[in-house]
Amino acid sequence: MEFRKANINDVMELVNLRKQQLLDEGSKPDKNIDIELKEYFSKKIVNNNFIAWLAIENNEIIATSGLCFYELPPNFSNPSGKVAYITNMYTKNNYRRKGIATKLFEKIIDEIKLMDYNVIRLHASKDGKELYKKYGFYDSEGFMHLIM
Repeated sequence: MEFRKANINDVMELVNLRKQQLLDEGSKPDKNIDIELKEYFSKKIVNNNFIAWLAIENNEIIATSGLCFYELPPNFSNPSGKVAYITNMYTKNNYRRKGIATKLFEKIIDEIKLMDYNVIRLHASKDGKELYKKYGFYDSEGFMHLIM
C-alpha cells in the first residue's frame, strides 16, 4: 500500500470519494455537486489551502483524508486565531478496520504540526469518533447552524 499527498490529477477521484462519503453518512443526493467539488479541489489543492493524503492499493485510491484552514479573530485560548479543520476522512468499505484511516490521520496531524496550528477541529461520523478520541479529541457542543 502506498501513501501520498493528493495532487491536481486526483481531483475527479476526490470528487467521487467525497460524494460517496456524504451518501454513507446519510446525506440525500438531491443536488448535483460535481462541478462545485471539482472547482473546490482543483483550486484549493493548487494553492495549498486543501491538503489530502491518500492511501493507494493496486493503483486505486482506497482512502482519503483532508485538511483545510480558516482564521477567526484571536482569543485567549487561540491567540493566532488559526484553525486547522480535518475533513474528508473516508475509507472504502472493503478496506475499513485495517488501520488505514489511522495512518492517514497521523499524516494529517503531522502536516498540522509543521504549520504550527494549535487548534484543530473536525466533525466526526459515528464510525470515526473512536479514532479521534484516541488522539485526545473531545466532543464540543455549542455550535449553532443556519442554512439559508
